[in-house]
Amino acid sequence: MKGFSPFSVTERAKYTVFWLTALLFCSASAVTAQDENFESSDPVLISEADSVKALAVKPESWRGGLPAPNAEYFSPGSRVIVFVTNVALAADEGANAFRAFAEDARGKKFRLTVENVQQLKKQDWIYALTLQIADANGYNGQPLENSGVLINVSWRGNVSNRVKLSLGKEVGKFPDTTGLTPTPAPSARLNQTSLYSPVGDRRRFIEQATFGPTDALDARLRRIGLRRWIEEEFAKPYPSIPYPNFPLKPFDGTQGCGVYDSSPEVNLCHRNHYWGYNNQKWMVQEALYGDDQLRRRVSWALHQIWVVSQSTVYQQRWMQEYIEILDRNAFGNYRDLMTEMTLSPAMGEYLDMVRSTKANPNENYPRELLQLFSVGLYKLNQDGTLQLDGQGNRIPTYDQDKINQFTKVFTGWSQCNSGNNPACPNAVVNAPNFIDPMYLNFPNDHDQTAKTLFDYAGAPNQTIPACTNCTTDANRRAYATDSLNKTLDNIFYHPNVAPYIGKLLIQHLVTSDPSPAYVGRVAAAFNNNGAGVRGDMKAVIRAVLLDPEARGSRKTDPTYGKLREPLQHLTNFLRAFKVRAGRNGTNSPPAACQNRSDGVFDWVTREMGQEIWGPPTVFNYFPPDYVVPGTDILGPEFAVNNTGTSFSRINQIFFFSFGNIAFSPSTTADPYPYVPCGTEIDLTEPTAWMTADPTGNTLIENLNTKMMHGTMSEAMKAKIRAAINFSVSADQKAKQAIFLVATSSQYQIQR
Repeated sequence: MKGFSPFSVTERAKYTVFWLTALLFCSASAVTAQDENFESSDPVLISEADSVKALAVKPESWRGGLPAPNAEYFSPGSRVIVFVTNVALAADEGANAFRAFAEDARGKKFRLTVENVQQLKKQDWIYALTLQIADANGYNGQPLENSGVLINVSWRGNVSNRVKLSLGKEVGKFPDTTGLTPTPAPSARLNQTSLYSPVGDRRRFIEQATFGPTDALDARLRRIGLRRWIEEEFAKPYPSIPYPNFPLKPFDGTQGCGVYDSSPEVNLCHRNHYWGYNNQKWMVQEALYGDDQLRRRVSWALHQIWVVSQSTVYQQRWMQEYIEILDRNAFGNYRDLMTEMTLSPAMGEYLDMVRSTKANPNENYPRELLQLFSVGLYKLNQDGTLQLDGQGNRIPTYDQDKINQFTKVFTGWSQCNSGNNPACPNAVVNAPNFIDPMYLNFPNDHDQTAKTLFDYAGAPNQTIPACTNCTTDANRRAYATDSLNKTLDNIFYHPNVAPYIGKLLIQHLVTSDPSPAYVGRVAAAFNNNGAGVRGDMKAVIRAVLLDPEARGSRKTDPTYGKLREPLQHLTNFLRAFKVRAGRNGTNSPPAACQNRSDGVFDWVTREMGQEIWGPPTVFNYFPPDYVVPGTDILGPEFAVNNTGTSFSRINQIFFFSFGNIAFSPSTTADPYPYVPCGTEIDLTEPTAWMTADPTGNTLIENLNTKMMHGTMSEAMKAKIRAAINFSVSADQKAKQAIFLVATSSQYQIQR
């Protein structure tokens, strides 16, 4: 494989570094009548007129306008006011809409704290930013050393120019300033030529809202626009491909099907009922071909928040019912999701709530409900930033005593296995009921003592009194159910929920390290959908996908974006090239396949670090607070990115670029096909581009549009052009170019 790539092994293995430094640009394009210009401009830091030195002033010296150039130096740990233009802040945007960065002569990068922003009264196209010259995170807030640094700022995912700032009286060497030019204060608002590309923004949107762009979906968005498409998705039936719907079986596979390998029929029974096979291939088929793309993408994100893993839930139908809860509530209300998931038998089995009684309470579910599914570990401001005490320490949201109090609420529920109970319509004799919600089969197992819950401003149900009339099963069930609902309300209205869940959804759909301003806008939509309703997922989804930090055809901030998780890396790649069933040699797939992939390639994503529906822990495939090594940038998906999985990504893309997964016909020894249709991409279009233009330019530019929404760097284009400049067929050149694009750092980072 090494011979196929113009990039060195080091470059390919370390694409985690490239995404931090690559600046992506797209060509100018007119905005059609159907498109809205979502582009946010690049901020411009103002320098002195004849140098790249920042126009800066100490806060105590500032008089409210632009200062005259001066010889002031700034001490590490102090504050400085710098000036930025070419931004247009919305009414609700403040200091938390900006980020500031510094780089010293050693190449070490720091994130500074932006404390304040003020619009100049007489020059309202200019803003004064107050920065604290200390590292905001990653180095424990330690001040920078006396040095010459280059600083820049970012806004809505776009980054400014860099300017020099002197720290200390005796400033040493500055970082390399090659290419920097003075940016003196403009006399009027800048009127730069827009780089907005409607096709670029549409395809970026599709990457965020679906499992990958297709030409048909792009054409639909061009006709109706993003907002209307979202509303159409809200109204679509689901799922596009029916759920597998295998009936429940006894807990033990031998009892339910017989001894594995005793006969083909027994093996088929095990595969259908006790393996993850059917749920996995259904998910891939839905991702590749489903018409309910937005619901599927949001449901997949919710799966990674409300984690249940098939690694400990051993039946197909158990996981399916859990998936159906995610699907039902993806466009519903978060409070309803909390109820359904709390009583989900799959969740109850996974986090031990089915075994929690007043005599033997289990804290697994209540602990994860608080830590991972609702409020998080520490108190948050509404923009997702940490609240700190007087000593600058984080403030815990709860302690062990509070966990103990919540644990009492979640005792007594278990599987609804009684066939005579109207609450258990799906109960099956000798099989655990993982379809119906959990039930209080033995209501006296519920803790009937008083509970003390969260106490915050406006908190409902801060305490739940002890039961005073629990003399009958009916009264005990009523008390337990009422306690559960009051407790979930107490959690749901906690002020942490909106910023905590809002940030997680942004991370899964748009960017791993969103600005606090972005988180705050999404949290506001969670708190109130405009009609006074809290937790409306439709409002939250609109806020996430249509936010100015999400939209636009380009993002130039090197800290912006997210590493495509393995499943989405593959589906984005496959959908771009009309993924279809895989041939077996010269044999065509069965007609029943309708030339569609069967979705059977879970082992492919597993080797890349993500087993579909099988997160290794309740913390998901990757934890949401994972920081990219060597930086202070949140990058959750990088937690599954190591030397092995990095090269597996390359290998799997190579496999699909130059080969396929062939369909496997039934045989006497194997009477049911594990891979009934196979998977491959359609190379007709890219081969035609290469044939029509032997220089490769047409192929490269079309791949740039199709795969990278017009952001491929000129350096990358040159490398691909050189790599395909050898004497092979147009088909082979197309494959090589596709492979190089899909394995590049610029593609693997969704920006």
